[in-house]
Amino acid sequence: MKRNRRIYSGALLVIIVLTLFTLTKLYERSSETKLQESQVLEVSASYPLMDKDWAVNYHVKKQKIYFENIISRFSFQGGLTKAPGNKDGYIAVFVNNKWKMNANQSMFILKNMNPGKHRITLQLKKKDGSDYGLKKNIIVQVR
Repeated sequence: MKRNRRIYSGALLVIIVLTLFTLTKLYERSSETKLQESQVLEVSASYPLMDKDWAVNYHVKKQKIYFENIISRFSFQGGLTKAPGNKDGYIAVFVNNKWKMNANQSMFILKNMNPGKHRITLQLKKKDGSDYGLKKNIIVQVR
């Protein structure tokens, strides 16, 4: 009888040790994942907007030019996402090196364009008017 009790006690002790070991490993993995996630957030917070983060699609129809801007980690509304690394602002639009408008949406239309060849420059700006250092130059032919 005493021998059976020792076997059961020993087996119970082994089960407890294995359970504690498993829980410790799970906790360590969880901590490593949280650390990696926080490092990713820190890296993205310091990662500036680059040319590859901005794609421009456009279409010329009669005397209108339709623009669509796709900019990762950028908001025209400002304050919608508080995640680190996200930027906000607007696009300053220049036609033939003259300011035409500020676009506060990712899609906009340039209307009443004169026929001919035009150089359209899009500059990404911060809310305070300072420059992100990104711009796109597009040459279009309006018929």
